[in-house]
Amino acid sequence: MQKRPRIIDDTKHSESNLKKTVFQEVGPMTSGKHFEQTATSIASLGRDELKRRIRDFEGRFKLDFTDNYLDNLGVDRLRHILLAALINANLDD
Repeated sequence: MQKRPRIIDDTKHSESNLKKTVFQEVGPMTSGKHFEQTATSIASLGRDELKRRIRDFEGRFKLDFTDNYLDNLGVDRLRHILLAALINANLDD
């Protein structure tokens, strides 16, 4: 298995009490529970955190959005981009 981004609940160890994307050894995002946890975590993020995670995304591919472009998107669209990136980053090669 390779290291891939995955959102984990880091509320016990984080001052900000936000769920964070970290690199862990994970399999494909085929588990319904894993998908649900990821989607729920993303749904709880605000605009600034969504933009930061999209800009800092490190997966099998690069997300190359300008700040201006991200600033003009709605929060739902930002969530969609981040979720799609995480799903695709977790697909089997």
